[in-house]
Amino acid sequence: MSDTPQFSTAEYPPQQIERCGLCGTPLASEYYRVHGRTACAGCASAAQNGQANGQKNTAFTRALLFGIGAAAVGLVGYAAFTIATSFYIGYVALGVGYIVARAMKFGSGGFGGRPFQIVAVILTYLAIALAEIPIALWEFRTRIPAGRMLVVGIRLLPVGLTSPIREMRDPIHGLINLVILFVGLRIAWRGTAAPSANVEGPFRPKPAAS
Repeated sequence: MSDTPQFSTAEYPPQQIERCGLCGTPLASEYYRVHGRTACAGCASAAQNGQANGQKNTAFTRALLFGIGAAAVGLVGYAAFTIATSFYIGYVALGVGYIVARAMKFGSGGFGGRPFQIVAVILTYLAIALAEIPIALWEFRTRIPAGRMLVVGIRLLPVGLTSPIREMRDPIHGLINLVILFVGLRIAWRGTAAPSANVEGPFRPKPAAS
């Protein structure tokens, strides 16, 4: 029998390091939960202050792309409806504001805030105002030389951008449409507001089992 001591190497399970589910930062002494996701103190504070977290840039870019697409759809829909029916119905502005806000919120994955709201209002206004260009091109199509539609459309950009203001030449009709436009812009603004933060914590990580 050998008197040489026998040693065995003790194997311990690797310690699991929790990370913030929003920005990926390793968690230290405490963590929070934001909308059910593990979060560090910085992301929790940002959420409570109505600010976006580490995903803000990506979320804003996606929201912008989705918003531009929705605004284009709203512009075409508004113009097509007016051309097909020969009726100018300002209430379409409400629908444009709604779909722009919904598209941006979907594209951002639920994020919102002041930058999102500003973009939503601008896109909604552009969609409604610039819809006047295809409408005008259709009305005067017989007077526009062949192949000049695009050039004329570009020249009509200032007219389209100022169309809601120019409608004030008819005080009653113009005022009604201006109020409806304001409501549509407000829908876009409110629809892209920052969601209320659901922040829980702080919690203490459980010690790793030996």
